[in-house]
Amino acid sequence: MDIEKPFNVSLTKDKSITGNLYGSGDIAIIFSNMDTNEQSEWNPLIRHLRLDRCMGFTYTYPTHMNDQSEILEEVISYAHGLGVKKIVLVGASRGGVASLKVAARNVNNDSIVGVIALSAPIEYEGTIFYNANELKAIKIPKLLLNSEKDGGAEDNRKMLELFCDPKELFFYSGDAHGTELFDHELKSIATKINDFMKSILIKYDTI
Repeated sequence: MDIEKPFNVSLTKDKSITGNLYGSGDIAIIFSNMDTNEQSEWNPLIRHLRLDRCMGFTYTYPTHMNDQSEILEEVISYAHGLGVKKIVLVGASRGGVASLKVAARNVNNDSIVGVIALSAPIEYEGTIFYNANELKAIKIPKLLLNSEKDGGAEDNRKMLELFCDPKELFFYSGDAHGTELFDHELKSIATKINDFMKSILIKYDTI
């Protein structure tokens, strides 16, 4: 994907979403941060993606919240305003939670065509992010990635049981969390995401 172009989405008088836009096309890949809230953590992955006709979005949460899904929905609305027709959601940790929550809420929205979550749990510190029926309702293709010793690994196994097809869960060795997986598994993760994107977007004659 090409070099970034900044964008800004106003929320209220004193809050806004700042982000970067990569590439061009009517397919969007929206990357949602984990709690570090650093857009730059996605840069290594973005450099390895081979989807020239896609537009990539990274963004920063304006404030810390347990549920960042409404912020993600604002970015989705912004993407639609740029002419985006199809969207794949990619999130790490809390960003993965937001991506799955949006996918669950938008089961009848045919613009969201895939979701990828890195180290996204079902529950954390007593907060349950989604129930079984919400997870079962996600019909679009789903890819879960995590490390074997991550605290949310068992939650991911439960998700796989609840999800309908198509679905995939892949574990890496170690205990890396979210975008920390890129430190040692970048090429493998990029290959998996490239393959995932191709498998779901080929029907839309976009690659």
